[in-house]
Amino acid sequence: MNSCELLEPIEYYLKKKICLLGGTELYKNEFQKKISSNCLPLENKENIGVNISRIEYFYQLTKKHQKFEFLLWNIDCRQRRSFLRTIFYNGAEVMLVFISDTKIEQIYHYFSEIRLRMPAITIIFCVILEKFSKEEIINAQFENEDFRFLVKNNNIQINEISEPFEILDQICSICLNKIKNKEIENCYIINLIPLQSLLNHSGVKDNCNDYYEPQPHDEKIKKKINTNALTNFLSKIGIKVEDKSQNWIRIKNKNFGTFSIYLKNGNVYYFPIVCEKCKDKKCLTYNKAPFFICIEAESGSHGWSNIKGFNQDELLILSKIFAILEGNEKTLPKSVLKQIKRVNICNKLKLK
Repeated sequence: MNSCELLEPIEYYLKKKICLLGGTELYKNEFQKKISSNCLPLENKENIGVNISRIEYFYQLTKKHQKFEFLLWNIDCRQRRSFLRTIFYNGAEVMLVFISDTKIEQIYHYFSEIRLRMPAITIIFCVILEKFSKEEIINAQFENEDFRFLVKNNNIQINEISEPFEILDQICSICLNKIKNKEIENCYIINLIPLQSLLNHSGVKDNCNDYYEPQPHDEKIKKKINTNALTNFLSKIGIKVEDKSQNWIRIKNKNFGTFSIYLKNGNVYYFPIVCEKCKDKKCLTYNKAPFFICIEAESGSHGWSNIKGFNQDELLILSKIFAILEGNEKTLPKSVLKQIKRVNICNKLKLK
């Protein structure tokens, strides 16, 4: 890990959640122990299906450094835990998937599973080179038509990694680029890493488990947001979307400050009004802003509404108005169209 003894004092640090997946359970455990600053007993993974550790990492930039605090969730991907693992995905920004060089096809399975549940996410596949070389894997697996299609259509990067902390450097770089560009675009990487480089010893041997699909009814599947349709509708009702990016909407609140909503996943970020007035660049609060704000519906009759006089019933009527406003035979539900067609007939013309 980066040495921090001679580094300048840290003004602030970034916290991120990483999920560790894949069927190489023993190798995943060794990787977790190797890179973690501190780690809970691995018995937790046997008992509840996940083990959590903390990683303090100093990412060296050109003239300064940035401290990260990663929470690594090492998830059990064996068959007996397959129904449980996806409940640990929530809140993760990076999915790190360890796969054996003998089971490359699992890339397709995990890629499909994660994208279905986490539309805006970074996925890093680490192919452990144990029985084959990099050249053998590329020639045998990566040159087929299906794989080339997957790489091309999803802009997947393919790298060779010589030591495990390079993976953390990748994650840090991706996180900082997202902050700089104000985007949460998907990022997909395949790393080829020799087993000896990963563990630095040969005392642990592991056989990669098969891929076991999670049960779909045990969780809520997240659908990808249609940002084009959303921005078009917002413009029609007079709500402006940022010109530089069609994925953000900024709302100025006179009481609290500025809220930014990322349209691809609905995440809300908050820049406090005190920071807008102060703008002291040395202030820790100013440097940490904007802050993620969790906005959820409260239990009771009000639900999502905070508009005076608006409860769930009023919001339902508002939804009906929006649906009818530009409804046509393609957009309205079939049950509604059936009712409309049933009565939208002139009896006089019918008799003729």
